[in-house]
Amino acid sequence: MPAGTRHDASAGARLRRTIAESVSEVTGMPVGDVPADVTLTALGATSLEIGRVCARLGTVLERPVPLSQMYRTPTVESLAAWLEATAPAADADAAPAAPALHAPDAQAPLSATQAFMFMKHVFNPGDLSLHCVRSWRIAGRPDRAALRAAVAHVHGKHRYLSAEYQFKDVPYAKPVDVPAPPLAEFLVETEKDARAVLARELARPFNLVTGQVWRAVFVAVRQEHLTLFGFAVHHVAFDGGSAGLMAGDLARAYNAFKAGAEPDPAPAPALAAVAAARDAHLPHVDLDAQRAYWREAVRDVTQADFPGGAEAPRGTPCRMVEAPLPDGTVAGVRALARRFGVSPFAVYLSAYGQTMAELTGSSGFGVGTPVNRRGNTVMFDTVGCAIDILCLRPETDPLVPVEEAVTGTARAVLDAFAAQDVPVSEVADMKRAPASASRNALFQTMFVLQDNNPGDLPLDGLRSDFFRPDYPGVASEVYTEVWPAADGSARLVIGYQPDRASGDFCRSLAERFTARLTAYLA
Repeated sequence: MPAGTRHDASAGARLRRTIAESVSEVTGMPVGDVPADVTLTALGATSLEIGRVCARLGTVLERPVPLSQMYRTPTVESLAAWLEATAPAADADAAPAAPALHAPDAQAPLSATQAFMFMKHVFNPGDLSLHCVRSWRIAGRPDRAALRAAVAHVHGKHRYLSAEYQFKDVPYAKPVDVPAPPLAEFLVETEKDARAVLARELARPFNLVTGQVWRAVFVAVRQEHLTLFGFAVHHVAFDGGSAGLMAGDLARAYNAFKAGAEPDPAPAPALAAVAAARDAHLPHVDLDAQRAYWREAVRDVTQADFPGGAEAPRGTPCRMVEAPLPDGTVAGVRALARRFGVSPFAVYLSAYGQTMAELTGSSGFGVGTPVNRRGNTVMFDTVGCAIDILCLRPETDPLVPVEEAVTGTARAVLDAFAAQDVPVSEVADMKRAPASASRNALFQTMFVLQDNNPGDLPLDGLRSDFFRPDYPGVASEVYTEVWPAADGSARLVIGYQPDRASGDFCRSLAERFTARLTAYLA
């Protein structure tokens, strides 16, 4: 065997070992047990975990690894083959130096999704559909001075929270010394009153142009010696991947201030560094092929009509329907996903697509879902918006067998995630709606599996439990979420726009989705 062949084989073995080590570190699977020919999804990795594998690989290999490529070549063997085929030549020009991670702040362009969110805000500042909210029920009374200081610390650390959002040629974030939002403090008699006050305060509009991006609210309950604490952030500066990071930073800063110490002064990445990391992979993806996929995928998407129509006039705030999923659902879905070699998300989405088709009598609708774009280590230290929205086309025939429905939906998910580099605004332009259309056929309904860490808030000397407040608004006509809990239980949460759908329809959706999912697991 020629020496060069032995060298190449050795290098290939090292590359495959490196990929397996990245999978092992993220999933906890022993590196020797990571198979070369099984997809990460089939191994049980979530989209956020796949992002972490991608980020670690990019750091170790010192080259961008597109997150979309993790779905196009989703096994150790196929990913290694792609990396070998696209390895830069030894004499290739070096990539431009990335901005320093903690350089003095400079303005930075928004992602296409952030730009869409910002322009939506500019044209309708009172819109609440992009408010992200998190809240906790705290047994006892937090130290308000320490909590105020913690809010100020997090505000200064994460620059998307303390930026002004502007438009000049392109939308951009401009880091400024906007004062931290004051901790809004209230004292009420009952927990019911406290929940109402919290929901009201979290629903106040923002002003992104002047740097009003988020707020924090403290509501003490006199009768029960407990406190509700929550924050709202505009989606342009926050996503599900930010929740655990921001809550953890708040808790660590609170605990330090309460103890008379200073919190960790380490800054978060600068905005310019985040923007560069976000886009570093784009020269390495085939955008033409991805665009071709989307033109075909959205070509025949049609509008669905929800039985019963609207229940309230235009402008009525969103309303909520919630229901627990049966005991054992989360474990059962995971087991079924392992059996079929798909993700739990594909199982839930399959049941949702079939249920929606059964109720509406339509099979041509799209289902929107957020996709994690944190495929770079810089992004994992950033409170900001690192998602895009994909239009999925699940298997919708209510009569096909379970395995066919689930695996067909899983293929649709994989194909869409592999084309995630085309921004949602561009995909929407591909679907030319009639001038008379007033509804977005691509995203009339959305489905989200909320399997990110919702955010623990470990305050010293106090017990805090996460809960979901009523949403100020939702981004689609019917917005459905499954929230798994650490104890294995789960809740189904449906927010809806009452000028487009009704509570009766959403309750039927919840009941039939639960029944279909239960039948899947029988």
